[in-house]
Amino acid sequence: MELSSSLLEITLLLAGAVLLGIVAKRWRIPVTVLLALGGFLVAWGGGDQVFPLVESLKGESFESIVVNLFLPILIFEAALALSSRDFLRNLSPILMLATAALAIAAALVGYSLHLVLGIPLVAAMLLGVIVSATDPVAVVAVFREAGVSRRLLTLVEGESLLNDGVAIVGFNILLGAALGGAVGFASGVIEFATVFAGGVVIGSMVGLAAALVLPAVDRLSAATLSLGVAYGSFTIADALFGVSGITATLTAGLIVGGFAPSRASEPVRDTLHHVWDALGYIANALLFLFIGLLIDPIAIRENLDAIGIAVLAVFVARPLAIVPVVAGLERFGGMRRVGQSNTLVLVWGGLRGGVALALALALPAELELREEFVVMTGGVVLATLLLNATTISTLVHRLGLDKPARSDQFLAGSAQLLAIGEARRRLADLGYDDKIIDARLNVAELDAHELLQTIHLDEFEELQVYTLRGLHAERRVYQLLSDAGLLRPIATRTLMQEIDDEIEEISHSALEVDAARRGQRPWYAQVVRRLLDWLPEPAGEDITEVSYSEVAARRLAAQRATAELDRFKQLPKCDPEVVDRAKEIFAHWERAALKMLTLLDDAADVDHTLLMRRHAEALTRIAAVESVVGLVGCGLLSEKAADAAVERIVHEVDRSHA
Repeated sequence: MELSSSLLEITLLLAGAVLLGIVAKRWRIPVTVLLALGGFLVAWGGGDQVFPLVESLKGESFESIVVNLFLPILIFEAALALSSRDFLRNLSPILMLATAALAIAAALVGYSLHLVLGIPLVAAMLLGVIVSATDPVAVVAVFREAGVSRRLLTLVEGESLLNDGVAIVGFNILLGAALGGAVGFASGVIEFATVFAGGVVIGSMVGLAAALVLPAVDRLSAATLSLGVAYGSFTIADALFGVSGITATLTAGLIVGGFAPSRASEPVRDTLHHVWDALGYIANALLFLFIGLLIDPIAIRENLDAIGIAVLAVFVARPLAIVPVVAGLERFGGMRRVGQSNTLVLVWGGLRGGVALALALALPAELELREEFVVMTGGVVLATLLLNATTISTLVHRLGLDKPARSDQFLAGSAQLLAIGEARRRLADLGYDDKIIDARLNVAELDAHELLQTIHLDEFEELQVYTLRGLHAERRVYQLLSDAGLLRPIATRTLMQEIDDEIEEISHSALEVDAARRGQRPWYAQVVRRLLDWLPEPAGEDITEVSYSEVAARRLAAQRATAELDRFKQLPKCDPEVVDRAKEIFAHWERAALKMLTLLDDAADVDHTLLMRRHAEALTRIAAVESVVGLVGCGLLSEKAADAAVERIVHEVDRSHA
């Protein structure tokens, strides 16, 4: 009976979350804010009678549910969507924000509460740690809607994902001290480093093991595997080895997400994306409703003075912690400049949520100030959700951080004109003539022309735009070749990494475009290649074959990039000479790839028959998929029947080459 009652309550909460999500979309406010506020208002109106399940969570059970049930889902979902490459490139500032900035903020908050409210210093520092860690659940949900730059999003998400693990470790250390235990600074640092590093090791092992089997699983098996990775990495690290489960899940998610483009098929990647989007939404909805329901309105009203002081201390401490750390990293740590506007958003994005409330509710009853700490934490969580989360999008807009760059606007207008031209050609081929459609195309074409007239790019900026467009076209080719089976995973990773480096450096005007840069692998990549060449298949790779397919892919990608750039010559505000300069970059790369292919063709140890057979199989697979995808989309053919048709075609090709 209790289980049925609890399931009914959860069903009602999810139904309420759906309705609040519709309202939030219409009112254009973060859904997490409306969920927490809705739960708070229900609690104010006597929600304990409607949801007795919530009353049972007012203690350590809520901390257990948040940490063991919700966090693995939410951390893994965020890590899977986060670019592992961007995360590693910004790892130093992320680590400093999650450790040094958190320690400074917690110390400032704790000392302020000690001075103003007279709370014992160690206990005040404990509360400082609880309320100073930004919550990944709240931060990720709000910042993805705010439209900030990818780098700022990486910094904010990375900080919030890491500092939860840091806060939990600090919480455990300070809680022991607050209850009368003796904790030294050196031992605390050693314990933190051990717990953190242990989580990274466990997460790496689980993530790499999952990445190895990704090519062998289908969509449903991949979804099941990912769920096992999320909870398995957390449980193994936390329960078996006593290290950070959050760090382990984060590491595993980054590794799986990083390897997915080269080792998982497109259907598997799409399935993982949709499954984890859904799981993240459900976990977010329940968690923020629980947050609102667990914050006691009466206790909030009775402790407004203490809550106000805590909120003020938190709001003052965050900039005093963030600004010096960012400035120090820019000046002494070699970090690329963040800028005042981005730093301001970074400061204002310090949202608190379920983890802070879970830690407060996990405080033992023998701690004298437990109830006051729970109320103050609830007040801080509610304040950051109502103030920060509702205004962060406005702040981003006022600072102009959501405004597209001129190059992006130029590409948007260009794409619109090219699409209209293609539509007119298709309609002409079909002999279709409709004055209404033609009038609408004329209006869209005029809008694109007006947009392009307002954008003035100098010669260097125009060359940069065309070069970036060509690089993105190359990247798309590599992904398609990988999905079709033409590229082995190690070649895909090499080419993707190379292209991503070039895109990032050209975006910051730092790359001297040079074909000699291509193919220059770092030492660790060379070691991996030698290891894979030594191992027998399927664990190993035929490096000669990998090199052949890699160079062939370079040539094809360069050809596609050149063809893509030719289309820009149709545009009104396009300098054909600049387009030709950009084309020459890719033509140079194509010639270099052709020269390398000739050298490989002359090599005696290349099995040309095997190479041609595998290429024929992959090309046949591409053609088969393209021939049935339209029928599937129209509903004339089921996905199961389409898959069976493709498999039969490929099987016949295998027999013909046998």
